[in-house]
Amino acid sequence: MDKDFNMDREDIIRCIEVVRKILIEKEINVSEDVLEKMTKDIMSISYSTGGDYSSKIIQRYAETYIERKLYEEFL
Repeated sequence: MDKDFNMDREDIIRCIEVVRKILIEKEINVSEDVLEKMTKDIMSISYSTGGDYSSKIIQRYAETYIERKLYEEFL
């Protein structure tokens, strides 16, 4: 379990796939390391604003996160 925001490995893996799908649709390529960092950041934002780690919630946060290019800090 990731010590921050009660992220367990199953949640992280599932959320990575949600974020990966959006990146593919938008033709954005990042490394696996960047993808995991992005995903954990998105999950942290969701948790800190009262959201959860459901695929639907993560998808909505990820779409905005990617649209605003917040992932660039990890490149």
